[in-house]
Amino acid sequence: MNSPKTTVLSSRVLRHFYRDSVALMAIASATEKREGVIRVGAVMATPANRGILADSDMLPPDLNAESDDLVFVVRAESEDTAKEALDAAEAGLTAVETSGAIEEQRPGTVDEGVHAALAGDGESPANLAAISIAGTYAPIVAERAIRNGLHILCFSDNVAVEDEVRLKKLAVAGGVLFMGPDCGTAIIDGIPLGFANVVKQGKVGMVAASGTGAQEVSRLLDLAGVGVSQLIGVGGRDLSADVGGIMTGFALDLLERDEGTEAIVVVSKPPSTDVATALISRLEGIASHGKPVVACFLGMDDADPDSVTPGVVVRGTLEGGAIATAHLAGHELAVTDLDPIEPVPGRVLGLFTGGTLASEAKIILKRAGVDCEILDLGDDQYTAGRPHPMIDPEARADKIIEAGADSSVGIILLDVVLGHGASRDPATPVAEAVMAARSEAESVGRRLEFVASVCGTAADPQGIERQRTILRDAGVILAATNASAVRFVAAQQAGAHAS
Repeated sequence: MNSPKTTVLSSRVLRHFYRDSVALMAIASATEKREGVIRVGAVMATPANRGILADSDMLPPDLNAESDDLVFVVRAESEDTAKEALDAAEAGLTAVETSGAIEEQRPGTVDEGVHAALAGDGESPANLAAISIAGTYAPIVAERAIRNGLHILCFSDNVAVEDEVRLKKLAVAGGVLFMGPDCGTAIIDGIPLGFANVVKQGKVGMVAASGTGAQEVSRLLDLAGVGVSQLIGVGGRDLSADVGGIMTGFALDLLERDEGTEAIVVVSKPPSTDVATALISRLEGIASHGKPVVACFLGMDDADPDSVTPGVVVRGTLEGGAIATAHLAGHELAVTDLDPIEPVPGRVLGLFTGGTLASEAKIILKRAGVDCEILDLGDDQYTAGRPHPMIDPEARADKIIEAGADSSVGIILLDVVLGHGASRDPATPVAEAVMAARSEAESVGRRLEFVASVCGTAADPQGIERQRTILRDAGVILAATNASAVRFVAAQQAGAHAS
């Protein structure tokens, strides 16, 4: 019997040195591809990040670092490989890309950055700041920007809820948006921010307390020929009891007054019951003034206007929300479910890159009584110091291959998310992993099926038809929507139990 391979965990601390999470994720991804390197962490040494490293078995026991220190951690096959990887990661901090005579000017302080944004080029100063720094420091930068009249997109996570509430109240008082924290998707005046699909401009305004939820609804609206006027992300906690929908309410005020918005859809993971009740009452008021509204709240029971909520359509899935919104806009969105296949023995495993898509899958499968394990691989426990799987799909590919050796698994559910910010070719690593996992399963006489949907549009840079072809050629069963893929899997499980 082969003994398990031993590994080495090494770290390097750069004192009082900062880089934003996007830059660190890129360095970690590049370093992790080196031969003999198993995993790389690149984070600011905040308590939250140290906890994430610990949860993923990447925290050196003797790590001596403060919150404003940058830490590289490498797990490798040997000391020499680990040292070389650490050297490469540190070298990546000083790598500079230039284009022609253009040189990036980095402000030395927060105030310098805000003043540079407000000055702009003298003719068109900035009115929005994107913040992607350690959550410990994000509130400081956000408050300076808000007080100077800038809208905020806060990509940073691990911001204390007390800071979120305070900053959102400050933003509302100043008449600006605070989108976040942990806001990954927005489209403002036709400009995509964070992870966003290339969708048509139109008359539907969106408020979203979910990233991939907003992407799924907006891309389905685009498929139906319906465009988006504004897509305002508010952060995943906005409709929690602690935050109380502060920014959702302000965003709705803006959309209600916006002449370019003729219908509104609010998208959220399961909200707080009390907050949802108050919000639906607010939406009823908007509908009574002539702008039809859809409340797309995952897990809620569907309800048509006047049955429970006067003037407001309530839908409990992303697909249902998109269909209802398209109808309000005068278009029809038809979703054709897949034909059944021979029942597949074994349990359902979901390996998702989109958190809201994973939540939708859990809800539908639970309602169908299907025993399943649904993983959101974009969760902090899987992304410590490494890129989100929508940016770098290799980590999920490894999980797919692992499933090939798990005799209890019969069906694997997947999502593939396209658009700005996502991997240039997310389908290829998935396809290669699918073929490897299926080969492993077949070698022991086991059947393994893969079911997926592609969240994208015809105009996305990855090429949606090319991505679909890559997946189909690997034997992946493709559904039109995430909900349709999940319904297909639920039907197979019902058939398997009946046979």
